[in-house]
Amino acid sequence: MKKIVLYLLLVALSTGQLYAQQRITKKELDLFKKNLEASPLLSDADEDFKGNAVPANWSNESAVILCQKTSIDFDRKGLSVGKRIGRNIFGIIGAIPTLGISLITANTSNDTKILIEETERRKILLKDKFAIDQYSILYFRLSTDGDAFSARVIKKDGTVRPVDFADAVRVEDIKSVPSIFRSYTDERVSSTYRPLYFKIAVPDLEEGDMIEYEFKNFNTQQFYHNPSYMEFDPVYYLCNREMPVSKQIIEVVAADDKYYIGYKSMKGAPEFMQSNNKGKRVYRWVDNNREKLTDTRFVSEFMEMPSVKFQVIYARNSSRNFIWFKDEADMKRDISLDELGAKAKTFWFNPEKLQTTGDYNAGLRADVDVTVKNIFKSLKKKGITDGLEDDYVRKAYYYIRSQTLYRNWSDYAFARVFSWLLELKKIDHEIVVTAPNNRTNLNSVAFTQEIAWLIKYKNKYYVNPGEHQNPEEIPANLAGNTVIRFNFKNEKAAIANEVLPMSDSLDNALLTQINASLNGAGMTIEKTVDAKGLVKDDLEDDVLALTPFMESDFRNYDGMSMWEGLDNKQEEKAQTDFNEQKKLWKDAKPDMMKAIAENDYGFTVEKYSSFRVLQDGRSYKKKNLKYSESFVLADMSASAGSDLVVPLPALMGTQLKVKKEERVRSLPVDTRYPRALSWKIYFTIPAGYAVKGLEGLQQSVDNECASFNSRAFQEGNMLVLELRKMYKGRRFDAAQWTQVVAMLDAAYAFSQAKIILQKQ
Repeated sequence: MKKIVLYLLLVALSTGQLYAQQRITKKELDLFKKNLEASPLLSDADEDFKGNAVPANWSNESAVILCQKTSIDFDRKGLSVGKRIGRNIFGIIGAIPTLGISLITANTSNDTKILIEETERRKILLKDKFAIDQYSILYFRLSTDGDAFSARVIKKDGTVRPVDFADAVRVEDIKSVPSIFRSYTDERVSSTYRPLYFKIAVPDLEEGDMIEYEFKNFNTQQFYHNPSYMEFDPVYYLCNREMPVSKQIIEVVAADDKYYIGYKSMKGAPEFMQSNNKGKRVYRWVDNNREKLTDTRFVSEFMEMPSVKFQVIYARNSSRNFIWFKDEADMKRDISLDELGAKAKTFWFNPEKLQTTGDYNAGLRADVDVTVKNIFKSLKKKGITDGLEDDYVRKAYYYIRSQTLYRNWSDYAFARVFSWLLELKKIDHEIVVTAPNNRTNLNSVAFTQEIAWLIKYKNKYYVNPGEHQNPEEIPANLAGNTVIRFNFKNEKAAIANEVLPMSDSLDNALLTQINASLNGAGMTIEKTVDAKGLVKDDLEDDVLALTPFMESDFRNYDGMSMWEGLDNKQEEKAQTDFNEQKKLWKDAKPDMMKAIAENDYGFTVEKYSSFRVLQDGRSYKKKNLKYSESFVLADMSASAGSDLVVPLPALMGTQLKVKKEERVRSLPVDTRYPRALSWKIYFTIPAGYAVKGLEGLQQSVDNECASFNSRAFQEGNMLVLELRKMYKGRRFDAAQWTQVVAMLDAAYAFSQAKIILQKQ
């Protein structure tokens, strides 16, 4: 019963936006005002925001952040039932189909929830029209009971004008929200977590005005076993921004001396300073006069640029040492692979040392041995334990995924459970340890959460499946990494190093087929997308959000049924409620995909007609993600006398324009992974018209880093465009940037081209 309760609560969270209108409702606006009254923002008493001056060398910049401040307050107290459910304005929805059981569930785990209060404040000087265009729209989250946001414009003459939020509108495409309006301690947006955001236009901005805003978000972190030693999720903070920053501050406030902070400053970033304020520990980090980013495209920011990463740790016994490192100073130094391997072995072969520390088994409802026993019992009941070894490995993996889908397991918890399930069948395997390549390398690991635990079986790698991963699929942030590996049962065996496989552009491919025809001034689009490999991983959360992709898992992969553990009456009620949720999803999904299409193409979607998942990509035998959609783009033709001008090449989607200042580069190029993107566009030529000027649509750029090729030809009454854009590797030297730019320039120029339909 607990599983379906949690699932339906997740449904409520992910579909909360269904219950709001496009424009902010009076109820939401009242909640917003109530939260702001309870937590007033933009205090004039904050000394950090007084007398902010712009250095003379930034006089020609488009905009300058005069001051920005991030404050994070960790509260050891658990949340009461009312506060926990109330903190998400849509959370109560979960109590309706579950007859209030979600309230009971919240109460039973109350003492292991930690409240994190995060406040972000920025003051930005807008010096030209470009800056005004960039920052004339503000975004804010309204997803928990305590979320608050305030903004004001400070005119050149000193007049202060508050921003009115009565006309705010809901953000359909959450990933379009700029990072500067998101809190560091919030969860990652996924198919099951899509918080509600609004945006508001700020009118009448002029050159020389200042825009100032502040938001407060309340986030929680769950520690399922209420340990006496807890490590909060690390925060990663990049020093450089897309505009210069005159002053930036991080303040971490801890409730008492049982809290500590561990951090590592990278590439010359400043250090934290500790003080005490009214019995609380305050860690303060200050950085002054930071230049803007120069290399902003394809940069592995946290690997190449000044940054600081920090983690708050709670130890009930204040004299307790760090688990991985003996003290804060030890955390700041780099470690060798041998040292890291020794620490990993301690974790693996001495798990009893972890019973009262950290939350390494996060996501498990019970201890590892109990979890394994229950899973193995279910696999045996289904006859899976008597099958072939390879089948057992895959189905055990999928069974785990049927649980990680609803409850985020840590990588360590996954590895422990999966390894034990293999051990029960006497299946030989190895334990593999690495770190995400978009955050750190193995030598710079500072936190246990930076460690990725994998299982190696028959030269194939199995990672924590999360919501969608298939057996043997390696995500982009691990592919090509250096790893440490050791035998699962021999603590004295030597540690070995190797490199994880790195897929190529043939493995990571996207094929988009479009059938297009004019519909008045608009264009009707019938689109089919086929994605595989790491390209699929990038699309999956958005494509599968607000769809019942989890419904058939147990049939396809012998996983856990959504209704497992319910009696007939409970199952009938749960299925009825779930069918109602699916109806809401069906209505909301087109709105979400419409917003994504508008963002992708840069044109207004006049009508969004249909969306359909053809293949969800979550099956070992059918790994590709396939979907189709149809819609009408507005203003896709213009008259030129009796002829028509049609921006047909724009159907490849918005392409990156490399600015003049971006063409000179000092940092290595990181494209994340090699890939090939292909388009086949079929355009019905209107009767009485002929296509002119196809010669300009034939392009070919091909070098050792990237390529772009386009071909345009006519078949009967069809104009066909065949396009292919390829990144041939992941990392290139700065000197090779010109080769990548050559491809980007060709793709951008093609996307801006027009075709002429000449009247006959």
